[in-house]
Amino acid sequence: MATRRSTGSSRRRARSERSWGRRSPLAAALTALAVVCCLLAVAPSAGAAPSARFGQARLAPASLHQARLTVATGGEKYLGDAVAISGDTALVGAPGYPSDAHTGAAYVFVRSGGAWKLQKKLVAPDGGAGDDFGQSVALSGNTALVGASSHNIVGLGRAGAAYVFVRSGGVWKLQEELTYDVPSPGDFFGDSVALNGDTALVGVPGMDWFAGTDAGAACVYIRSGGKWYLQQALVGYDAAPSDDFGASVALSTDTAVVGAPWHDTGGKSDAGAAYVFVRLAGVWTRQQPDLHVGDAAAQDELGFSVALSGNTAVIGAPRHDSGGTADAGAAYVFLRSSGAWSQQAQLTADDGNGQDEAGYSVAVTGGRALLGSPGNSGGSIFHNGATYDFLRSGVAWAQQRKLTAADNAEDAHFGSSVGLSGETALIGAPDRGSAGGTSYGAAYVFQPKPSIIKLTPASGKRGIVITISGDAFGRARSGGYVRFGAKTCLKYVSWHNKAIKCRVPAAAAFGARKVKVTIKVGSSNRKSFTVKH
Repeated sequence: MATRRSTGSSRRRARSERSWGRRSPLAAALTALAVVCCLLAVAPSAGAAPSARFGQARLAPASLHQARLTVATGGEKYLGDAVAISGDTALVGAPGYPSDAHTGAAYVFVRSGGAWKLQKKLVAPDGGAGDDFGQSVALSGNTALVGASSHNIVGLGRAGAAYVFVRSGGVWKLQEELTYDVPSPGDFFGDSVALNGDTALVGVPGMDWFAGTDAGAACVYIRSGGKWYLQQALVGYDAAPSDDFGASVALSTDTAVVGAPWHDTGGKSDAGAAYVFVRLAGVWTRQQPDLHVGDAAAQDELGFSVALSGNTAVIGAPRHDSGGTADAGAAYVFLRSSGAWSQQAQLTADDGNGQDEAGYSVAVTGGRALLGSPGNSGGSIFHNGATYDFLRSGVAWAQQRKLTAADNAEDAHFGSSVGLSGETALIGAPDRGSAGGTSYGAAYVFQPKPSIIKLTPASGKRGIVITISGDAFGRARSGGYVRFGAKTCLKYVSWHNKAIKCRVPAAAAFGARKVKVTIKVGSSNRKSFTVKH
């Protein structure tokens, strides 16, 4: 089992290094040879039925626009260890800054005209070596929350802190430093953070209380008049020593989900669990017993990552043995109905392998979920990492696509962190090397390009309303436009992500004209519309 405490870096990174330690060139070559031999040994004969593990339905992938976020100033390390995205703003943590001193930093990027630019570098005014500022980040509108769980408070080593920054007129300023009222050494306050409007949730997985050492907790803070106040501390009802309750947290309006990946569920060591709390009249209460799964096994670490969107929760179990493959990983979708939570689906990668640890990071927005798989190896590129994109249709979830970095690199661990905002995905690769082999890290933005499926009707006179059906048009017009040949549509009846209704331009030339949709990230394919006299 992994060491629960780090001696020189974030606890999350210490846990990741248990599986993905760098290998010598000889070890890598031997591993590659072993993989080839195994593939040859298990190659199916002609006509053999495919494994059920690879039988998930896959939707036709839409084309994607990909952008890489990096920092050129030098000294940044583990950029992408944590990521968050809200609208056109991305927040990327770099807890190894500067040059592996682990004081830490976090970088704000903004999207304008389809391009991402660095807006601000955030640092703690009282930061010191080993603080790991930026190991956890959260973003909600113009407010950012950055965790530094190894920050020392008046001699209390690794008591931890979290910092709130607010943006006004494009300028970011520190609003407040959050710490626990009675800090203790090794609390690791800020190991995980979540933010929703004027409510912040901070994980304190190392907190000791009567349930035992490292039983853990999560603290809810609310903002009023520009000041933040502790509203309540949340704990597991069946907490036990070394549960690390608070290792992951998620927040959606008045609902919170807290992970305890080393909780012994059903007598199974470190099977893990997650807990749901709801707020009513300013008081948080447990909604039901812990969320756990029927196929839980020892060392699954369910709750290592959690995500929440309305009535949908996604809980990662990166050490789950999927399809009999050790540590392939999985994530579980839970749905709330009439106040009760039940498991809706298990999400696994359709090409998962041992040590992939899918579910190491998770994100969810509505009916879309991301599973980070930083241990995934693509061909001969070991541990470059991947992220799996799932969509829900009705009650069924299906893998839509596998996301990888365009500049794949060994040991990049792409998928160590993931974030979602609408159609935009943000994925961290904290070990992506730079020139000279030093590991600086990067984050990648994926945005589906607009795609037209059909026009209804496909012909007609000028001025009629037509429906353009497709995908990834954006949830609002926001500067997007439709062209009929050389003429731009000036009158829009409605604009939704999968359908646009607009009038054929009065000046459109007669005959067949190609229609296309253009938004921030580019233009769609073209469909023909015939303009009649």
